[in-house]
Amino acid sequence: MTQPFFNHPYLSGHHEPVRFEATAPDLIVDGDLPSDLAGVFYRNGPEPLYPTREGDYHWFDGDGMVYAMHFQDGRVSLRNRWVRTEKFELEKAAGRRLFGMFGNPMTSDPSVQGKHYNTGNTNIILHGGKLLALMEGSQPVALDPFELTTLGVHDYDGTIASTFSAHPKIDYATGELVNIGANINGWTGEAALQYTITTAEGVVRHAVTIPIPHFALIHTFFLTENWVVIPVVPLDTDIQRGMRGGPMTAWNTGRPTKLAILPREGTADDVRWFEFDPRHMFHECNAWEENGQIIADVAAANGTALFPDQDGNWLTHAETTMSLRRWTIDIAGASMKEEILNDRDIQFPRPDDRMMARKTRHAYGNMNLYSVDGRVDGMDAVLHFDTASGKEDFYHFGPGSAAGELVVAPRVGATHESDGYAMTLVHRANSPTSELAIFAATDIAAGPIATVRIPFRVPSGFHCNYYSADNPFYKAVANAA
Repeated sequence: MTQPFFNHPYLSGHHEPVRFEATAPDLIVDGDLPSDLAGVFYRNGPEPLYPTREGDYHWFDGDGMVYAMHFQDGRVSLRNRWVRTEKFELEKAAGRRLFGMFGNPMTSDPSVQGKHYNTGNTNIILHGGKLLALMEGSQPVALDPFELTTLGVHDYDGTIASTFSAHPKIDYATGELVNIGANINGWTGEAALQYTITTAEGVVRHAVTIPIPHFALIHTFFLTENWVVIPVVPLDTDIQRGMRGGPMTAWNTGRPTKLAILPREGTADDVRWFEFDPRHMFHECNAWEENGQIIADVAAANGTALFPDQDGNWLTHAETTMSLRRWTIDIAGASMKEEILNDRDIQFPRPDDRMMARKTRHAYGNMNLYSVDGRVDGMDAVLHFDTASGKEDFYHFGPGSAAGELVVAPRVGATHESDGYAMTLVHRANSPTSELAIFAATDIAAGPIATVRIPFRVPSGFHCNYYSADNPFYKAVANAA
């Protein structure tokens, strides 16, 4: 008999698992959907099938659940499906959790020793004619772009043998996907990552190994037209520490942030390392080159409340609030300076994705206005920020609301940055339902121009992406269907 979930902040409220898959062919819409809004909105996030073995839980550890909302002819359909990884299928067959948290072998059931831990819960992207569910510590998992059925691990013909970051960069100017995969030698080998460039057709054309100073939880990196910057933040993973009973992943108070800079077509021999003050940084808005420097707009803090320190001590959200900061990186001098662009509690910053690696001025993100802890309670507002003028444009969903990542949804035929709409999933306090709120991209403060009703609660998740009907990556899968 399946056991109920125990009491935990990330298993209650807007985080509480719903544990079912649905197909809704024609959702109710309040307001009018624009005629040039056509395409698909994807969202991935944790939906644990069973309680953990340890009596504890981490938000990052839930099984992946992908949502797809298709827009066509003024109508919206919805489908959600679990990412049916080997982990998921083994546990579903057993009727209970088998893997330890984050795959910890010390707390895993003996039956899964040697089996692969993969949740596929962090991001969901279209590229190379495939829909890929991603997490940090494993290979991509391919899904059917329309039915969301799991097709299996996609290893790029054996090129991606271990890990693939959940935060790849797609350069729309070239169609290429650039990514990293950390800890490719496993937790007992030398600390290193794989750096890859994949063509628009989904063929890896450049793959090199880059040693790194220590095992770190590396969620993102910066891509420009000619350069790559890999931040190795002091959030490290130490399996030996975990086996001793300490936190396997922890904020290491004795480490600086280390930045690796290399040419986009470079190898390990081209890498230059330099250090900066300790920073927690999981997400950047965008990065580009300007006056011989790399400009990166990031959400950063001086520590993190997502993980304890190496001694098991936890900081609070208030002590580690993110702000939108600009990192100006001097390539020649191997140095960096930091300035705060917006000091609000900001997370998930992103540009109009079509402008990735090229200069942008419009930043979109989530903002915490009134909740005590934006990660646990939910980010209650969404923000559009003009980094050139400093103008704020935001909308608050009301007390107790939890808004997901805000993504730009270009209109069909869009010709310039932020030409179209922006959308986010929202759960209102104590509501049994959720909604998809749609805004004009450069007038968030005016409120939603349309709201799609979702007849059940969608638990808070991680990354989402929108592909318009004329997006080349959407057309590649639509033409193949």
